[in-house]
Amino acid sequence: KNFRNGALNPNAFRRKPISEEAILASPVLNYPLTQYMFCAPDEGAAAVVMCRADIAHRYTTKPVYVRAVEVRTRRYGAYEVNTTYAPIEEDVSPTVYAAKAAFEKAGVAPQDVSVIQLQDTDAGAEVIHMAEAGFCADGEQEKLLAGGATEIIGSMPVNTDGGLIANGEPIGASGLRQMHELVRQLRGEAGNRQVPGTPRVGFAQVYGAPGTAAATVLTT
Repeated sequence: KNFRNGALNPNAFRRKPISEEAILASPVLNYPLTQYMFCAPDEGAAAVVMCRADIAHRYTTKPVYVRAVEVRTRRYGAYEVNTTYAPIEEDVSPTVYAAKAAFEKAGVAPQDVSVIQLQDTDAGAEVIHMAEAGFCADGEQEKLLAGGATEIIGSMPVNTDGGLIANGEPIGASGLRQMHELVRQLRGEAGNRQVPGTPRVGFAQVYGAPGTAAATVLTT
């Protein structure tokens, strides 16, 4: 899916669709993930122009507003914490805390989101973060993917620009790449990869280190 979306993105690192058969047939790097299920390191840059909301009309007729940005780090009990001992009960990923805080601050819910950007360092990460960010219950992802929910024309479009798998991982620029895509989508300027209708709420999540996650909510 992300390779198909990347083919519609002139800024993507990989702009050629790859069939499911070719992806599955590529060398296994970390079972069950194969070569084309991982993003590639590359070079890239991104920039944004920001101003106070009350003066945005001076610069654009299509302002997009930052409603929330929340960052959370791993807690004791999270699987990312490397230790010789651990509590009996595990804690959830920092993405869970960051997403929940961002939605609460923005005053919106996951079901209000029109377009989603998730960290897909590998294909499995996107699937995991779907549930961690609150867009579905863990275990529902397979049904949603099979039904096309995460496609551009689906009910919850994810990584419409191809994500990291199509754009690569120029660390530092990846988060702003997500913002760029959300702004394009919310303004109706995404061209062939435009989400149908009138998208009004965008959500982005990044994760790394490991053990650090950030969630951002943008609205029109």
